Amino acid sequence: MSFLDERQLFEREFNEFYSTYPSDICEIRREMDKVSAGHPEWSPRRRKALIYETAARRCRAKVFRHFPFYFELQAGRSRNRWGMEGIGRWLIEQPFGDRLTRECEAWWQPCRSSGLSRGNPDVLDLDHHCVGYDNVLRFGLRGLIAKAEKRLAREASKEGREFLEATIIGNRALIAIADKFADEAESMLTGETDAAVRHRLERIADCARRVPGDPPQTFYEALNTILFMREILGSLEGIGESVLGHLDRMVWPYYQRDVAAGRMTRGEAKDLLRAFLAMTDAKFDFRDRHETSTTVVIGGCDADGAIVFNEITRMIVEAYQELRLVNPKLQGRISPRHPQKYFDLLGELAARGTNVLAIFNDDVIIEANVRQGKSLRDCRLYVAGGCQENVLQNTEINSRASIFLNLPHVFLMGFFSDPWRWFAEREGIDLKRYDGCRSFDVFHAAFLANLEAVVGAHIDQRNRSEAQGGQFNPCPLHSATLDGCIEKGRDMMEGGCRYSAASVSLVGIGTLIDSLFAVREAVYHRKQLSLRQLRDMLERNFDGEEAFRRYLINRVPKFGQDDEEVRQFSARVFADVARVSSGRPNSRGGRYEASLFVHRAFADMGQKTGATPDGRRAGELLSQGMGPSLLSLGRTADIGQVMRAVGPLDLADYPIVAVLDLKLPLSPKGVGPDTIVPIIRRFLDSGGSVLQMNVVDSQALVDARQHPERHADLVVRVSGYSARFTALPEQIQEEIIGRTMALA
Repeated sequence: MSFLDERQLFEREFNEFYSTYPSDICEIRREMDKVSAGHPEWSPRRRKALIYETAARRCRAKVFRHFPFYFELQAGRSRNRWGMEGIGRWLIEQPFGDRLTRECEAWWQPCRSSGLSRGNPDVLDLDHHCVGYDNVLRFGLRGLIAKAEKRLAREASKEGREFLEATIIGNRALIAIADKFADEAESMLTGETDAAVRHRLERIADCARRVPGDPPQTFYEALNTILFMREILGSLEGIGESVLGHLDRMVWPYYQRDVAAGRMTRGEAKDLLRAFLAMTDAKFDFRDRHETSTTVVIGGCDADGAIVFNEITRMIVEAYQELRLVNPKLQGRISPRHPQKYFDLLGELAARGTNVLAIFNDDVIIEANVRQGKSLRDCRLYVAGGCQENVLQNTEINSRASIFLNLPHVFLMGFFSDPWRWFAEREGIDLKRYDGCRSFDVFHAAFLANLEAVVGAHIDQRNRSEAQGGQFNPCPLHSATLDGCIEKGRDMMEGGCRYSAASVSLVGIGTLIDSLFAVREAVYHRKQLSLRQLRDMLERNFDGEEAFRRYLINRVPKFGQDDEEVRQFSARVFADVARVSSGRPNSRGGRYEASLFVHRAFADMGQKTGATPDGRRAGELLSQGMGPSLLSLGRTADIGQVMRAVGPLDLADYPIVAVLDLKLPLSPKGVGPDTIVPIIRRFLDSGGSVLQMNVVDSQALVDARQHPERHADLVVRVSGYSARFTALPEQIQEEIIGRTMALA
C-alpha cells in the first residue's frame, strides 16, 4: 500500500493523537525538581543531563500505525511547537533562567512597544538551528560517544569534563529512547491483522534497535535518523531544530546503494519521501497558526563543489507538486552551473502556484560566508533555517532572529530625538541631530553615526545575555553533533563549535533608501524646502501637504525603479548599512553578520513608525526584506527594473541572507517553467541572494479576502514562510494584494 492510498488514514491518525497535546508532564517535572534539589552542587550541564536521563526513563514513545518513521516522544511539547517547550524548557525555567529572561524582557519591552526593535527575550535565538546530521549519519550515536570518551580521558578542566559527560549521558539516553520505539512497535504487533501495518511495525522495531545508535545503512534508516534527531532533540534541548537539512545531498548515497542492491525501487523511495515531507503539515494544526519554521534544502553543491542534482531532488519536488504541501518550506539552492533540467524542475513547481519555494544563489551566499573567514568547504554546506537565514550544517551555531531593527525608525531619530531620549540616556548614546547639516554627506554621516550607536547598544545587550548561555541552557546533545564542540570540550552556547555567528536583522531598507534619497533631492539638490520644513511636514504626517507628498512619491526616484542615479545611491546605502551593522564580536567567539530578512516585522514595525520623507504616511507598511517599497512599485514597476536595481548591490555583504520578494500576478493555470526560469536566471545574473516568488491570481486574492471559505487552499509566500492566505493577519493580506497589483 502506497502513502497516497493511506494519506487520509495517516492524517486522521495524526489529528486524533495530537488533538490531545500537550502531554501532561507535571509529575515528571516534580521528579526532576526533587532530584535537582538534592544536588545543589550540580552544574547546569549536569542538570541538563538530568533531562536526558529522565526523558529516556519516563516519557512515552508513540508509534503510528500509518506512518513509517519513529519520532514522537511525549515530552510535553504542544502540537504546534517544534522545540522550545515541554521537558526541554525545564532548565530554562529554573530560578537563574527565569531571572535572566525577565531581565532581558525588561530591556526589550520598551524597544518593542516603541517599534524600534524586536528581540528574543531569551539568551540566544532559540530557533532556526540545524543538527549536525552528517556527523550522526557518519558516526552514529555510539561513534559520538566514543569521540567524547576519548576526549574526556585527557580533559583537565571541570567544565570540560562536565560537558563531555553530559554528551555521553545524552547520547546514551537517545539510544534508550530508540529502544522504547522498538518496544512500542513490537507491542503493537500483538493482535495486529493488517499485513501492511504489520510490515511497517516490524521494520520500525528492527530499525530502532540499531539506528541512530549505529550509522544508518539504508535509505529508510537514513531518513529515520534525520527525523528522529530533529524531533527528539527538539523535545530535549529547549531549542527549535528547524532544519531538516540538505536532504538530497545527505540521502543520495543510501538511495544509490539500495537500488543497486535491489533492496528498493524508485517508487518505494518516493513513497518514503512523501511521508517524510508530509509529516509537518499533518502534525501542525493550521487553524490557529500559519507556519512551522521547518525547512528542507535541495540542490546546491557538496563540500567539494560538485553540483547536487539527482533523482532524490526530482522526487522531493514531485512530492511537493502531488501533495500540495505548505511545509516544510522548500529552499532550492542553485547556481548557473546547474543543469537546465533543475531550472525547469524548480520553474514548474513555482509556476503551479504552490508558493512554498525560495531560491538561494549559491555563488553569492557561499562567497558571502567565505568573506567572514569560514572555510570554503564548510560554506558550501550551508542550509536555511526557519525563514531563509543561513547556517552552515555541521559546523555553525547561529543567533539569527534575536535582533530585528527598524531602520526607518533610526533614520527618524535625527529629526525627532526627544522621543528617543529614554533610549539614548539608558544606553549612554549621544544621538546626532540633523539640524545644521549643511550638505547631504554630513546628513548621511549623522544618520550612520546614529545607526552605529543603536546597533552597538543592541549588540552590547545581546552579548551580556548570551555570555550566560552556558548557565541558561547548555545543549550538549546538539553540540555533540557539531564540529569543534567535542574536540574543545565546550558547549555550543559557550563558543564550542567551529563558527558562532550572530546578526542584526535589518527591517525596511527600501523605505530607508527612498527616504534618504528624497532628503538628498528635495532638500539639498533641488532646494525645495529646508530640513526644518521637512521635519514639520513629517511631524504633521503630511497633513495639509498632500500635493507635496504626491510629488515625493511620484517625482522623486525610488529604489527599484529604472533610474541609474538611484541605483548607484542604493548600492552606497546597502554597503554603508552592512558596514555599520556587522563585524562586532559576539560573546561566543564569533562576529555579527548583516542580514535582510524580516519575517513579519515590516508590518508590525510599520504600524509604529512615523511618516517618512519618501511620502509614506505614519503607520503604513515598511519595505520588505531587501526589496523595494510599495511606493516604489506603485509607479510603472516591472520585474526587469527590479532586477536591474539589484545589479549594483554587493549582496555578499549580507551573509545571513538578503531576501527579494516578488508577487507575480499570474494565474497558475496559464503559467509554465518558460515564464519562471528566465526570472530565476535573471536573478542569478543580477547577483541576488535569495528570491521568493508568489504566483497568484490577483483577483483570487481579492476574492479570498471577501470569501475566505472559497479559498481554503490558497497558499502564499510571506517574508520568511509559506502560509494559507486566509490564515494571515489583515495587514499582511493587504501587503500581498498591493504588491501583486503593483507588478500587474
